[in-house]
Amino acid sequence: MSLYGRTDSGANKTKIENLRNAVPNTAAETIVFVDDTEAQLSENKLRGINSPGWWSYRTYTDAAGNTRHKAELLAFITGPDANANETQADDTIAADVASAVAISVQPASSTSSSGAGTFTLTTTTTGTPGALSYQWQRQTATATTRWVDITASLDSGITYADFTTATLAYSGLAADGLDGYKYRVKVTSAGGTEEVISNGAATLTFVD
Repeated sequence: MSLYGRTDSGANKTKIENLRNAVPNTAAETIVFVDDTEAQLSENKLRGINSPGWWSYRTYTDAAGNTRHKAELLAFITGPDANANETQADDTIAADVASAVAISVQPASSTSSSGAGTFTLTTTTTGTPGALSYQWQRQTATATTRWVDITASLDSGITYADFTTATLAYSGLAADGLDGYKYRVKVTSAGGTEEVISNGAATLTFVD
């Protein structure tokens, strides 16, 4: 039997956390238990999680605005108990079943002169992805690679709203400073679906 247990119980997780916390600068990482079935799913392999056991995992956004994964195997478990009765809330990291998210309608470009406008996005799903999560990003008119996560006060002269739902709305656009800005959305799910990014970009055009 493994020193760290063959289930995802809280007691076994504590053992792994104690092991991981012995290494500095790991506070942003999450401890994840992976069984044999989860280790075979492409969603998890794309995150670098490819064998059963206890993993340390985190994500970060690179300079281009893309999500990157860092996964480190802490303890390999032979014959782990299946996660039929999970106790750890880690499904967003280690998917339990195969799933996928497909964007059926891409964000459309928008023209604004009245200080209001909306981008819309509709998704269709296959499998059992769970609740969807959205993160809208924008790129300046002259940028070619860098995408930045949108927050309510990211840019002056505009107020962003609903930037974590299927619809990106904005208001208060009173000048042409954001003319040519481009927008896209990243979609994930509570079921651990691999991230999907909208194709191309929706462009904001300001008309005097």
